[in-house]
Amino acid sequence: MTKIRDLPLSALRALKTAALTSSLTRAAEELGVTPGAVSHQIRQLEERLGIKLIRRVGNGIVLTHAAERALPDITRGFDALTTGMSRLRSERRAETFTISADTSFASQWLAPHLNRVRAVLPNLDVRIVSPVPLDTMIEEAVDLAISYANEIPDSLVSQEFSSERVIPSCAPKLIQHKDKTDQAEILNTLPLLHIDPSMGDNVYPTWHDWFKAAGLQTEGHDQGSRFGLTVMVAQAAITGEGVLLCSEMVIRDYLERGDLVEVAQNGPDLTIQRRLVWPNQGPKADQAALAAAELISIAQEEFVTQ
Repeated sequence: MTKIRDLPLSALRALKTAALTSSLTRAAEELGVTPGAVSHQIRQLEERLGIKLIRRVGNGIVLTHAAERALPDITRGFDALTTGMSRLRSERRAETFTISADTSFASQWLAPHLNRVRAVLPNLDVRIVSPVPLDTMIEEAVDLAISYANEIPDSLVSQEFSSERVIPSCAPKLIQHKDKTDQAEILNTLPLLHIDPSMGDNVYPTWHDWFKAAGLQTEGHDQGSRFGLTVMVAQAAITGEGVLLCSEMVIRDYLERGDLVEVAQNGPDLTIQRRLVWPNQGPKADQAALAAAELISIAQEEFVTQ
């Protein structure tokens, strides 16, 4: 006798989907497999049960009486499995505190300070994910977002986090015999490296913005290597490939170690403003406020807002 535990779920799912679509082809499209795979799974199920489940009619299929009578129970079974998985995910989410931040900022600044965040969230596993649209935070189970968005949905709390200087920097060897305070040196002699907003990080002003703010010629500064993430272009700058334009906060460790040095120190004062954003209601709103306060404290200890 065939036992329930021996029946493959994939075959039952194939039968249910074929029944709902009345087509092996449409069922295959919905399941992301070939029509032959759906047909094989149903035939395998028929062989195990010893009964016929579907009949072909024209280009479609219909259920046999036996399959028709069983279909509601099969459907309820899959609904119950879906509900069970949702509950398991909810349990997992209840134990996890999720922070979203852009990749470069998360790896260069947030990750090294994560222990202090964990300290104020002792009963939660803290994880970092890529940014999500703020209006989907609750749906995506993101508890705290580090964002530079200007428009904040009413359902969210927003607090200013860091005002960061955006500075040009390069490897020391590129400016060994140059006056690093001279803006024109960047324009006339050093290759420019670009962070392409369409590829990844899209928070920073461009070189065009920098030269315009400096009151200098803005044309001809879009040439050079392009990178999707600040962490990538920073490595290129360290090896001497050119000048990077990004947040001082993100490359702070490189500056302190001397891997990079700021150039054009009398240049324009460009900044970006990040915000901490979290749902104003929910089971982890209080924890989000604690984590936000701790992150602000860390930032204030390290930087004087310019």
